[in-house]
Amino acid sequence: MELREYFKIIGKYKLVFWTIVVVATLGTFLFTKLQPKSYLATLTLTVNKATAVKQSAVNYYLYDNYYNVQSSSLFAQIVTSWFGSAGIVKDVYDKAGITLPNVSQKALTKTFKATRIEPATIYVSLTGADKEQVTKLINASAAVMQDKANELGRSDTENVYDVVNFTPVVSETTPNIWLDTIIGLITGILFGAIVSLGIDYFKKI
Repeated sequence: MELREYFKIIGKYKLVFWTIVVVATLGTFLFTKLQPKSYLATLTLTVNKATAVKQSAVNYYLYDNYYNVQSSSLFAQIVTSWFGSAGIVKDVYDKAGITLPNVSQKALTKTFKATRIEPATIYVSLTGADKEQVTKLINASAAVMQDKANELGRSDTENVYDVVNFTPVVSETTPNIWLDTIIGLITGILFGAIVSLGIDYFKKI
């Protein structure tokens, strides 16, 4: 079947075709337009191991604190895993002064998304509909991670590991209305064509 014949068939059922196209396009536009505001908070953490011995204090080479870097990297893996713990998430909510949501523990473990970037840097993100709440939670998460690091890695005189945090960034995430509408239009055209061809096919059976 040639291309012009497909267009002829679609033309026979143009009412069906254009109805689907308009509904798909308008529906996508309205759905995107009515989406509630959402906020994305991001935080970068770096794990540092305190240097116990200074190069100037010894007569052998410390290899630029190679073992400290390796230790920091391993500890960063532990810190990253903490963000997936329901107990730690509860501590973050308590630190932020926010009531823990009434959700399952599995849902709590998905509150934060943490990714370790070599060697000892952690990228943390959090999304939510309340900007103030998201800001409090992302700030509290950094404080809780340092508290837990102090508990786990404290020596007799000082904290072995420092969890250094950069200033969190909170921004509004808005969907691209026009891009989504164009996608809806293309989807409507394809679906409209399929439906029109399908109607014509079954009528001939």
